[in-house]
Amino acid sequence: MQHLVEIKGSHLFEEYLHSLGVRRCRLDQEQEIYLQEHHLAAVRRIQGELRFYLRANALVGR
Repeated sequence: MQHLVEIKGSHLFEEYLHSLGVRRCRLDQEQEIYLQEHHLAAVRRIQGELRFYLRANALVGR
């Protein structure tokens, strides 16, 4: 099981992904986000609401 950390708000989520080198991506749909074959993040629909998650290991070493 992946260890995911929820990020509150799409703007903060998008800014953090950008700082990791991910080009802009649409955050209006459920998806998995990868950078160079490494899974970094996920957008999940939970109870009808989009929620934003980063992999915990993406937060280490920054």
